[in-house]
Order: sequence, then structure tokens, then C-alpha cells
Amino acid sequence: MKRKFFKRLLVSFASLFALATSVYVYGCADGWWGYSYVSSFTPEAFTDDSYKPFFYAPEEKFYDYTQLEYIEKYNEDIVTEWQAYLRDKPKKSDLAFYLLNDSAKSDIESLYNQLDNPVAKHPWLADEKGKKFITFLHFAKAIEISSTNTFSSWDYEDRIVVQTAASLVDEVEDFYNKIEKKDTFFKNRMWFQVLKAKFYGPDRASVIPFFEATSSAQPKNGLYYRAVGYVAGAYYQQERYEKSNALFALLFNNASDKRHEALYNFRPLSADSLELTLQQIEEKQVKASVWAMNGYYHDAATAMAKIYALQPNSPHLDFLLTRWVNEQESTVNEYYNLQSSTYPWDGSKIDRKTLSWLAEILKQPKKLHNPALVYLAYGYVNMFINEHELSKQTFVKAEKYSKGKPLMMAQIRLFKILNEVAQLKTIQTKDEEQLLPELVWLYQEVPQDSALVLTFRHDYAANWIKTALSSIYNKDNNSLMAELWNSEPGFFDNSEQGAAMEKFLLQEPKNGWNKLASDLYPYSLSDIYESRSIYAYYQQHIEEAIDLMKRATPQEARIDRGYDGIYYQAAELRGNPFNGKIKDCNDCDHAAPQKVKYTKLDFLVKVGELRKNIDQGIDVYTNALLLGNAYYNSSYFGNARVFYYNTIIGEYGNYIGTKNQPYILGMSNARKYYEMALKAAQNKEQRAKVTYLLAKVDRNEFYTSNYLSREDYYWADPTQTMFKAWAGFKTLKNEYSDTKYYQEVIRECGYFRSYIAQEDSKGRN
Repeated sequence: MKRKFFKRLLVSFASLFALATSVYVYGCADGWWGYSYVSSFTPEAFTDDSYKPFFYAPEEKFYDYTQLEYIEKYNEDIVTEWQAYLRDKPKKSDLAFYLLNDSAKSDIESLYNQLDNPVAKHPWLADEKGKKFITFLHFAKAIEISSTNTFSSWDYEDRIVVQTAASLVDEVEDFYNKIEKKDTFFKNRMWFQVLKAKFYGPDRASVIPFFEATSSAQPKNGLYYRAVGYVAGAYYQQERYEKSNALFALLFNNASDKRHEALYNFRPLSADSLELTLQQIEEKQVKASVWAMNGYYHDAATAMAKIYALQPNSPHLDFLLTRWVNEQESTVNEYYNLQSSTYPWDGSKIDRKTLSWLAEILKQPKKLHNPALVYLAYGYVNMFINEHELSKQTFVKAEKYSKGKPLMMAQIRLFKILNEVAQLKTIQTKDEEQLLPELVWLYQEVPQDSALVLTFRHDYAANWIKTALSSIYNKDNNSLMAELWNSEPGFFDNSEQGAAMEKFLLQEPKNGWNKLASDLYPYSLSDIYESRSIYAYYQQHIEEAIDLMKRATPQEARIDRGYDGIYYQAAELRGNPFNGKIKDCNDCDHAAPQKVKYTKLDFLVKVGELRKNIDQGIDVYTNALLLGNAYYNSSYFGNARVFYYNTIIGEYGNYIGTKNQPYILGMSNARKYYEMALKAAQNKEQRAKVTYLLAKVDRNEFYTSNYLSREDYYWADPTQTMFKAWAGFKTLKNEYSDTKYYQEVIRECGYFRSYIAQEDSKGRN
């Protein structure tokens, strides 16, 4: 991947230090899913977008992997400004081509060489401003070469650095000095080009005296603050951090679009060292910016206090406070593992000193830039130390200052719900009535609100509330409601509990609380019936399995339940489950033409027919062989794994849980019917075939006992034993080597060929 930072520096804010380090950060970053499922405090509700990269993000360099974007950042502004200067001549598309397209350089030079004799197709060149535009581009494109670094974002050693030639630096500065002052637009653009040339030239430090001598005459526009970035970069290279930090603070405070770059290049220092920077600054707002940036890197609490002392209504305090709240929250919420979070909360690690400071500054809320944020932060963190009445009062005050902003109002409403649930000791009818509309909003309305759902952090809180309610019900020995609010593995192992759940789900109509619990419960009646049917099949209760599967009717595509294509009784098995192949190749079986496509229900009905034929003594060999194949293929090793896919059983991967190993890894049913077929076989070809299939059963049982049943097993190791001289291999070689099936096994089974080769070698020795 090739990346060009400062690709078009006439449209970019430049800093070599951002260039030198930011590539490493983002090149090495891993994926991240976001914070909604581990956090309940939404910082986006309280600050503008310029602060977003600075939100609390312990997994990232900058929040949401925000990158330092330079390419094309200022394109639209640049084109619009020149369009206004040139009074819409040339047309905007041509203007954009000259300004932004690398391939325009040859055209620009051709026009520059003809400025005294403008060509007919460019009449706008006869205008003095048109000539200045081409002259600007002549210099800008030449300087751009030095500010366009092309390199692999993964190559940290090879960096191509092209300096602006000293002669070009002198030429553009001489040209700038000759420009008439009355054309402030053109002079300002060329002033910036001089700074850029010096920054990328052999004497980078020369930008400092040039800026000091000329900046007072410049408008405080975007180019001015980009120039400040060059000067800060020059000081940074000299390790004069008190100077560079002061300028980065100016950018942070005065140029919100450059806030990210300013903070990235800011050099965090100790409080003593920071004093040297503060001495360079007169404005309180800019001093507050120094503390804000330093607080981003360490000790946000001290930084907030310093900012408040300088400027109580500073917006910079807001983003630091969101970071502090998320950090406090992280000491209580168990990231990645909701089940480990305590109910009620363990607030032993909460920063109570800062919490007390928040109480002090809230005595004068009108001094603050965002009182709603401070009230909400104070109330939310107080919840963690069980100050629920204080939190309740504080949330009311936060609502007063929220100005009706939807995201902020949603945040307040969520915290009110959390505060109420956290106080519950038992759940009475009055509690259900009070919580019902709030939980309907949280679980059913919020996910459908497109304005909220992408930003609002509600997932963790929603899950925590379920866990909390379930915990309360468990303490009250109400296992049914506990399961409904937070399903636990093994609930259906207890037949009485399973029957109670079935009765509850069948009950109609349900009151509001029970209906919500039922709607949120991850399993339907079809899930329950299907799981029972699958277990009944493995336990060889076929008629019961058929009856249960008939009740597992398709209601909706269950793509959200962990597997694509689970439709209960109508789910199709991907391979023919009654085929018994020499080589296990499930993908091959799935791709093979199938005259009959079996659904789960079709499969069970067919199994029932085969069982009935055996019971009646009808073609026992064939029917037993097909049943052996059916149980083989409906195991982990077969082509019909879809049969046991069920959300309650929950076995979709390569590791099979201990409870389900006897069914899904077990070969006892397949062995039973293969041995029955062997006894009923009428010729050597039939016996050879069953003998080999029994060898596969031996192999699978070896894999299960030695590898697959172990909790620490993930995949096969080449050094591990993959096959042995199974009894079936020996019998097949010794008794059925004269059969056609033996030759087919030789052709298709590499393990068997290896076994034969080893045996032949022993004979020769």
C-alpha cells in the first residue's frame, strides 16, 4: 500500500513529526469493534466533533482509530477561495484540475512560459489575476515535490526525503517580497509558499525568523494557522519544546480543524517543565489548551482543575471530563466479560477526590461550558458508590441544562434506568410497572432509532440490566424469570424448568412485563422443540424426535442466531446423510449432485422408516448400513452437521462442549448399526465395506479420546498420530484383499495405502 502524506501541501497542514510517527501507529493497529458493548457513557453527546479523536480509548492511539488526515483535507476550501479571487474564471472544474491534479504540472509550466502571450483558449490569462494564479502554481508545484513523500506505510526504514533546493527557497522569497501589498489574497498565498519552502528546505529553522518578521501582516485565516504548524515543527526539531508546545496550544485553541494534529505533536511534560511553556503564553484560553493537551496524555484530573482555575467555561475541560468518566467506568465495568461484572457495583476504585471536586464546581453551574455534562458525570459516577438518591437528584439537574438534545436526553434516561435497577432488592408488581416503559424504550425503541443507535452507548447497559434483573430473580428462587432475563447454559437440562418455560411461552395473552421478557428471550418454542428433538434422536427415541421436530416450525430466518440457514424442521442437510463414502470429504458431499435433499424432518422420518424395516427383518443389511451412515454423518465427523445446529445446543464450531461430546463426537450409534449390518452381510463385498466403515469409527473414537475431547485442543499438529493400524484395516487386508471394495479403498484412502506399505515392508524384512 502506498500512502502520500502531504500529497498536495498547498492544501495541507504539515508537520514532519506527525508524518514520522503516525504511520507506525496506524500501520500496526489491530481491529476494534467499538465501545458500546463495554461502556454506557457516550462522550459524543457532550462535545463537538473536533474533540472526538481524544475520547477515552485505551485500545487505540486515538478514539475510533481516527487518523491524521492530510490528503485532500483542504481541497474544497482551496478551490472555492481561488474561484472567488478569480471571479469564476476559469470554470471550477478547470481550477480544481490545476490546483489538485498532479498531471497538471506540464500544462501549468506551458501556460507560465506564455504569460506574456496568452493563448486564445485561455482568455482568462489576459487578466492580471489569472497570471498571478499561474505564477502561484508554478512555484507551488515546484515546492510540492519536496513535501510529497511516497513510501510504503509498512516500511519504517526507507524514507525518501527530498528537500526544497536553496535556490528555489531564495527565488520564491524574492518574488514574495516584490508583491504589491494591496493584493492581500495573492500575497498571503505566496507568503505561505515561502514558509513551506523554508520548512522543507535545507535550513528549516529559517521559518522561525521569517514568520516572526511577517506574520503580523497576515490575516488570521487557515493559512496562518497552518504556518504556525510549520514554526512549531521547526521548534520541535530543535527540541525547544516550550516553544513548540506553546504554538501547538495556540492551534489547539484557535483552529479546531487542526486540533488533532496539534495534540498529536504536543510534547507531554511534567508539571515543572510545563511551566516553561506556560510562561510563553499570555492568553488564559491558550494556557488552558496546554493543560488540556497535557491532561490527555496523563493526569486528566489535575489538568481539569488547572483549566477550571484559568477558564471555568473552557470547552477543553469537557473532553477531559468525558475521558475521566469513561476511565472511572472502566474500573467498575468488566470489559469483555459482562458476567464478571458485579451487581451491585464495586466502586472501591472510584476517584473520590475528583468526584468531590466536581461537587464543588457544581455549586456554580452557570460558570461551566456544559453544566449538563458535569451534572451527568457526577451523578453517573456516584451511582458506582451507591449514592443513588444523590444521583437521582443530579440527573434531574442535568436534564434542566440538556437543552433537549436527543443524544444527551437519551444518555440521561439510560442512567436513570440504571440507577433504579441498581437499587432493587426484589422485583414487585410496582417495580415492573415503573420499569416497563423505560425498558421498552431501551430494548425495542432505541435499536430502531437511526439517529441514536450508531452513537449511543446502550448495549453494555442493556445487557447489565438483564444480568441484574436475572440475579434478583435468582435470589428470589424464580428460575424461570431469571432465565428469561439472562439465559444460562444448562437451563433446559432440568426437565421441570424446560416444561415451565414451554408453558410460559405458550401462555397467551401475556401481561406487559412478561411479554417484554418473552420478546427479549433469545429462544423460541421452535428452538426448544428442535433441541429436544435432536437429543431424542441421538438417544434413539425416533418417534419422539419426529414429533418434536414437527413442532419446530420455521418462523423466520435465524441468521441472527449464529448460523446462516437454520430454519428448524425445514433446514436442509448439505450432504446426503445416508451415503457412506471411503473418504470423508464433507465439502465434496455438499457439492455433489443430490437426487433427494433431506430436511431435518425428512431425515428423521427416513431414519424412522429404516428402524421399522430392521424391526420387521426387512433387508437388515441395507437398512442397518444406511442407519450407520446416518448416525455417522449426523456427528461432528459427517456431512450433515447442520442436523445438530441449534441455538440452545450451541455447537457450531470445532470445539464441542463436554455435555454434547457423547452425542456429537460419539460413534456408539454408528458402530451399533454397522456391526448389525456386518452380521447381516451376505457376501465378502458387503463385509469388506462395513469392515472399512468400522475402521473409520475406530479412527474417530481415537481422535475424540486423544484430541477432540481435550479443552486445550484447537487443531491437528503434524507431529501427532493421525492414524493407526485399526482392527478394520487389519481385517480388510487379511480377509478381503480379493474384493473390488478393497481396491477402491487402496485408490481413495491414503492412510490405508500407508498401512499396506508398512505391512509389506515388514514382510520383506
